[in-house]
Order: sequence, then C-alpha cells, then structure tokens
Amino acid sequence: MIIDFFWTEDGFDKRAIKGGVYHVELKKKGIDDSISLYIGESVWIARRCGRHLYVFDDKPELFGLEDNDKNNDDLMLKFSVLEGLDLKKDTQANKDTYKKTELKYIDDLRPVTQSSTSDIQIKNIEKRKKKVQDKMKELGFK
Repeated sequence: MIIDFFWTEDGFDKRAIKGGVYHVELKKKGIDDSISLYIGESVWIARRCGRHLYVFDDKPELFGLEDNDKNNDDLMLKFSVLEGLDLKKDTQANKDTYKKTELKYIDDLRPVTQSSTSDIQIKNIEKRKKKVQDKMKELGFK
C-alpha cells in the first residue's frame, strides 16, 4: 500500500502542520472513485495522523482494512486537509468550531467507518471491516 501523507501537486500541504479537519480515504490505481474512510480534527493534524499511521501498521482494521490490503501496492491510503483552522482549543467556542466543521464534512462525505451523525467510528471492528470491504468490492478495489 502506498501512503500519501498530505501530498499535493505543489508538494507537502503545509496546512497539515497546523489545526483543522483532515480526511483519510482509500484510492486504487486505475479507478477514479475513492472511499472516504475517516474524517477527524486536530490542532496538529500531521501529528494526529502520524499516530493513526503508527496504529494502522499493526491494526489495519482501524480503517476497515485487512492485512492483505496493506500489501497491495495498487491501493493508496491518502491523508489530506479538508479545511485549515488557525485556532487553539483554548476556549469552548474554538472547540465548538472544530467539532462543527468536522461534523459538516462527515455529513457531506459520509466516511464508511464513521456514524453518519457523529464523529464516532463504528465500534464493532467486524462491522467496520465488512462495510469497508463491501465498498471495496462494489467499486472494484478487490
């Protein structure tokens, strides 16, 4: 699997070293469609996503994937910034801005591993994997 960690046609997306809302999606060579896996928010996006990758290496089910998916070089796990927020979470209003922005993107993009009404991932790992694996088959990723 190829990891695209905030890469754009202009190089590294510098917004990732600040705060905002990020997106993790799955792509496959030769297929235009992608699968929205997860949307999150953080005051340090790259740091938070680095943790996701660290856990993903041992537990690909974090994003509904299987071990054999990690070994497929036709697949790409893409991290991108959806919206930069130059705010600290030092006030409730700022915390609310992060959450509201994240929930807006969850509602728009409907990530497969998350509830459509909140930022919570599907708790049952097998259900999470089934949803992602079924979507992969539907789009010809498998």
